[in-house]
Amino acid sequence: MRDLTKKIELDEELIYKVLMHFKRFGVDYAKSVGRDLEMNKRDVCEILKRLFEMGYLEKRRSGMLKRKEARLKKRVTTHPHHTYYQLSQKGENFIKERLATSNK
Repeated sequence: MRDLTKKIELDEELIYKVLMHFKRFGVDYAKSVGRDLEMNKRDVCEILKRLFEMGYLEKRRSGMLKRKEARLKKRVTTHPHHTYYQLSQKGENFIKERLATSNK
């Protein structure tokens, strides 16, 4: 069992992986991100919260979501029962900078 008092180390590689998930799939929530990245939901919740606080993610307004907005959803529309996130401009810039430096 994971030590709940231990903070997850947010290194540049982990930030990049999570942000790329949102780049590929758009709007999403912790459980879905965890499935895609093969991570524990509790860990992903903490990571998303910290990325939101750092300005890399934005919270999605409540309301109906369509599959075209949240591409990993199984239903066409649903009321969000989760906190949905999407990339912020700062997150987009992080990805662009990371890709630019890796192509050098």
